[in-house]
Amino acid sequence: MKVLGFRGDPNAPRYAVVSEVGGAYSFENKSSDNKLSVPASIGEDADDERLDWLYREATAIFDAHPGIERVVIKQNEYTQSDTKAKRKSAHADAAVVLACAHRGIPVYMKTYASMQTTSKQTKQHAEGRVGKADKYWDTKMADAVNAAWWALRNI
Repeated sequence: MKVLGFRGDPNAPRYAVVSEVGGAYSFENKSSDNKLSVPASIGEDADDERLDWLYREATAIFDAHPGIERVVIKQNEYTQSDTKAKRKSAHADAAVVLACAHRGIPVYMKTYASMQTTSKQTKQHAEGRVGKADKYWDTKMADAVNAAWWALRNI
């Protein structure tokens, strides 16, 4: 099975394509694209352009990695003091959900508690479970890896 793990971000969402065959995990985009940097031409308040761009990026990921059967989004941990950045990250999640709906791909939304990790442990867990990306390795990238790993283990 092949799964796309996604972590929204207002400026550079991260994604991980992870597959499992016979109990062996493969981080397919470990050495290639895994960061979606919002083009400079899309302004801070151009939400419609940003969503259209991200929708097209999500469909391009599906085309570049045929056979993705599930998508798991590591969503934000919401609090009473939510920020504009969290809202924009939620918009990114929505664009991916829409792309999945158009492709008939099931989507799951997860938080740290439901993925058996924490914000402090996410990098360590991702490295131990699947490995780390060769570039742009950070907490958000680890969240995408852990989201994909969770689906392979639990769905």
